[in-house]
Amino acid sequence: MNILVISDWVEQLIYSEKMKYRMNDIDLVISCGDLSFNYLDFVMSELNKPVFYVVGNHLADKYYTRNMENKIVLQVPSCFNNLHLKCYTLQNDLLIAGFEGSGWYNGGPFQYHQWEVFVNLIKLFPKLIYNKLKYGRFLDIFVTHAPPFHVGDRPDLCHRGLKGFNWFIRLFKPKYHLHGHVHIYDINQPRVIKYHGTKVINCSGFYKLEIPDSELRGGRAE
Repeated sequence: MNILVISDWVEQLIYSEKMKYRMNDIDLVISCGDLSFNYLDFVMSELNKPVFYVVGNHLADKYYTRNMENKIVLQVPSCFNNLHLKCYTLQNDLLIAGFEGSGWYNGGPFQYHQWEVFVNLIKLFPKLIYNKLKYGRFLDIFVTHAPPFHVGDRPDLCHRGLKGFNWFIRLFKPKYHLHGHVHIYDINQPRVIKYHGTKVINCSGFYKLEIPDSELRGGRAE
């Protein structure tokens, strides 16, 4: 399976009429956040593949409102699949879940205190336990905007990783953790960090994830 993962900024190699020829083997598109839905619409239209996403810590006001309880309600076209605190079973029994936003730094929307991440991740437990019983594993791909704490993050408050993700990885052992938020501009800079058997991948800009057939339906990432 070939997955195009995009995040954080519009990449000219992707936002191009030639993209559909460069990426003609893509099976699935994932956004790790901080991208406009116009950009996602372009990618989906060109590739004609499903798009899954989490929002980042920067989202235009037109894409969300607040309800009577002051809770955020996304105003996003239903053709895009929101991964936040949801778990999907895709083709080849690929198990994928996600978490939006970043750590708290100035009180804006889609920002979470460290303790809030732990509390919210518990909402995924019933589905993950079901996955384990049915498929023999909890999860294949965990998609977030922010990285785990001290695993590809930065020391400033805005880009500091989330400790709940470290706990989640150790507990549920996804094969891959895909994130953005921490920008990588040097193509030679390593993007992949191994953490407790999970490949944590910084997908800022874009990243093409190729999952061998041997890893589908339960095999481990090497």
